[in-house]
Amino acid sequence: MKHKSKIAHKQICKQCGSTDTGSYCSNCGQSLHTGRLTIAEIIHEVFHFFTHLDKGFPYTLKQLAFRPGKMQKEYVSGQRIRHQKPFSMVFICGTITALALYIIHKPSADASNFNQLQSEFNRHYYVFVQLGLLPVYALVTWLLFKNTKINYAESLVLFSYALSFLLLLVIAANLMTTLIPNRINSAFYEIPILYIYLAWTYINYFSKQDKQPIILLKSFVNIVIGYFISNYTADFIVYHIL
Repeated sequence: MKHKSKIAHKQICKQCGSTDTGSYCSNCGQSLHTGRLTIAEIIHEVFHFFTHLDKGFPYTLKQLAFRPGKMQKEYVSGQRIRHQKPFSMVFICGTITALALYIIHKPSADASNFNQLQSEFNRHYYVFVQLGLLPVYALVTWLLFKNTKINYAESLVLFSYALSFLLLLVIAANLMTTLIPNRINSAFYEIPILYIYLAWTYINYFSKQDKQPIILLKSFVNIVIGYFISNYTADFIVYHIL
């Protein structure tokens, strides 16, 4: 019985002009199978470049939902291949939150001028402010937990992941406000929800280096300082920019 031999056809690399076989050029590394560009391919490449969403987003989101703090500790210790990178994670969650707040805070002709400005801020600037304040939030965390020997880079990673999920919780808090009659200020929901999640995160992360009551107190101080900084920045934008 005769066996047909598979002959590898040589192809010319469109990048460097080398002739090679297989899937990738051994000279420059580009794929040898580059067809005509399509819109779907461009969208995938752009989205993949910024987020690497197809790599670890669902896993990381699940870990942040059920194992906050422990997940960050694993990442800091070197277990990183399965996780979404911290800054792309906060970028993705920030984008989701921005779109949600844009839909939730619809302009209303019946609202006062100040409420309209607040709504405009939430629709267009809230997420940008939170992302811009991320280094400040991380600095506050580092200062509060400096006794645990955490460095600023680790604090930045810890809070980047925490902020990713906190932003998604902000969506829930704002939805609750719109669904409840008389529209109670979202701060009454946001602060307790954000505090519980942040305290849970810090307890899981710092439990071996600090006592739980101290961690709860530091978490509260962290939320208060963060909320004050966030509100001060928001008020400045509303009164001086919008």
